[in-house]
Amino acid sequence: MKPFSANSADSRDTCSKSERIVEKIVRVNSTPDPTNFIIIKHEVINGFPIFLVRYPEVENYEGHKVLMYPQNFNTDLLAIRMDPHFFTNGDSPIARFEPTAYGWLLAETLANNL
Repeated sequence: MKPFSANSADSRDTCSKSERIVEKIVRVNSTPDPTNFIIIKHEVINGFPIFLVRYPEVENYEGHKVLMYPQNFNTDLLAIRMDPHFFTNGDSPIARFEPTAYGWLLAETLANNL
């Protein structure tokens, strides 16, 4: 076995230089303004209101959210404010799903089975 030394051919000075890759992470706006929304689709299944909503200022999923509300929920409460986050007030959704055709199907399936 050949001993290692700074002067040997195995020296780190003779190794190829590696590039340092710096990755810049940019956070996109993902917090919706609950007063700035567009209802794209709305359906009531087994008494559960389900909405496909777009929040124009949100970038992830192009601002789309699928929201499900409690059975027999008064949707008039959502006329000027629709917050997709879960909280203890009376106008909170009970579930959110990925904003895709599959997510909508999951919402329908849940509503039909509750």
